[in-house]
Amino acid sequence: MSVIRKIKEKGLSLKTYSHTMLFVSIVVTVLLIASSIVAYVNFMALEHSSDNYIELEETASDLMEASDYLTEQVQCYTVLGEREYLDNYFVEAFETKRRENAIAVIEEFMPDSPALANLKDSMSHSVELMNTEYYAMRLVLEAYGDTDIPEPLKDVVLTEEDSLLSPEDKLVLAMTLVHNSSYYEQKDNIRENSNKCLEELKASAIRLHQNTESRARWALIVVMILIVVQTLIIVGMIWIHNFFGIQPVLNAVAHIKKDENIPIVGASEIRYLAGTYNFMYNAYKNSISHLNFKASHDELTGVYNRAGYEIIKNSVDITTTAMMIIDADKFKHINDTYGHEVGDKVLKRVANTLKSSFRSDDYICRIGGDEFLIFMVHLVGDPRVLIESKVTSINQQLGVTEQGVPPITLSAGVAFTDIVMDPDVMFKRADTALYYMKENGRNGCCFYTDDLETLASRHKTAISKKD
Repeated sequence: MSVIRKIKEKGLSLKTYSHTMLFVSIVVTVLLIASSIVAYVNFMALEHSSDNYIELEETASDLMEASDYLTEQVQCYTVLGEREYLDNYFVEAFETKRRENAIAVIEEFMPDSPALANLKDSMSHSVELMNTEYYAMRLVLEAYGDTDIPEPLKDVVLTEEDSLLSPEDKLVLAMTLVHNSSYYEQKDNIRENSNKCLEELKASAIRLHQNTESRARWALIVVMILIVVQTLIIVGMIWIHNFFGIQPVLNAVAHIKKDENIPIVGASEIRYLAGTYNFMYNAYKNSISHLNFKASHDELTGVYNRAGYEIIKNSVDITTTAMMIIDADKFKHINDTYGHEVGDKVLKRVANTLKSSFRSDDYICRIGGDEFLIFMVHLVGDPRVLIESKVTSINQQLGVTEQGVPPITLSAGVAFTDIVMDPDVMFKRADTALYYMKENGRNGCCFYTDDLETLASRHKTAISKKD
C-alpha cells in the first residue's frame, strides 16, 4: 500500500486543483463584479459630464446672446424711440436675467475655477457700460417728454448742459452715446474677456470629460480582461477535469473490460484508484494461478473442473460473457462399444480441440462425465455467428477418426445477455438450450430464447404422461 501512496503523491490532485480554481474563480468573480460597478459609475459620470458640457455650451451661448440682446434693445430705442425696446431691455435685465442665470449655472459646474472668477469680474465691468446705456435712455425719455420712467432710470440725472438741449439734440446725443467708437470699443473688450473666460471654462470641462472618459475606458478594459480570465479559468477547469479525470476513467473502463491492468495516469485520485485496482487485480490473478491445480483442474483433460467452474463463474463479467454447455453426442455408445479407455481418449481429444478452438482468455471446464462448459469472455456485439462457426469447425475436426480415436460430434447450448444476471440462472438457460439441441438432432448449437422454456416444459410434461 505504500507504493500506492507514492503513486498518489506523484499525480495532480483534482481535489486540490478544484479547490484552488474555485477560490481563484470566486476572487475573479468578485473583482469582475467590483470592476463592473466601477465601470458603471464611471460611465454614469461620463454621461453626467457630457450633459454638463452640453449645458455649459448652451449656457455660454445664452450669456452672449443676452449681452447682445441688451445692446440691440438700447440701440433700437435710441434710434426709433419706441417704448417697446425700453421695456424689453429692463425685462431682460431684471426679470429674465439670462446673464446672471448663466453665471449661476457655470458656478454650479465649476465653483472653484479661476476662469469663472475672471468672467464675474468681466461682467462687473459691464456696469459702466450699462450706466452709459441708462444715460442714453434717460435722454430719450426727456426728449419725448415720457413721464413713465422705469425705476432704474429715476436715479439718472442729466448734466445741466444736456438738460438744456433741445429734444432733437437729446435724441442725437443718446444715439451717439450707444453708437460711437468708444461704446463699441468698451463693448468689444467686455465680449473678448467674456469669450476668453468661457473658452477656458469649456477647456476645463473638456479636460474633466476626457479624464472621466479615460477612467471609464480603463474600467471597461479591466472588465473585459477579467471576463477573458474567467472564461479561461472555466475552459481550463473543464479541460483539466476531462484530461486528468474523465479520460483516465474511460480508459480504465476499457482496460477492465479487456481484463487488463489499468494504466496509472491522470489525477492523483484516479492514479490511486488505478494502483489499488491493479494491486487487487494482480492479487486475484495470482490467487487464480496459484490455486491447487488438482483442486481446480480435471485430472484427465487438464481443463478446469467443477470446483474451478464455481470460482470462475463469480469472477467474470456476465454482461460480456457467453456461457456454452457442451455435451458429447452418444458418448455412452462409445464407452459400451470401445471401452472406457477409448472413452477417456475421446474426452481428451474433445478437451484439446476445445482449447485450440477458443482463446486463451476463455475458460473451459469439465463439469460432468462428457459435459463441458465454456465461458467466452469480453464479447462485443452479437456472438451467434462466431459461436456457430466455432461449433461447426469443432464438429468437423472431431468427425473423423484420428490416431485410433473414433469420431464424435458435440451438441452445445448457449446463453448470453447484456444485463447483470445470476450465473446459475444463465447456466439453467444454457442447459435448456442444450436439452433442446439434443432433442432436435444433436451435432450443432442452440441459443437460448424464452420460447425454449415453453417447449422444454411441454416435452417434459408429455414424457411424464407416457410414464
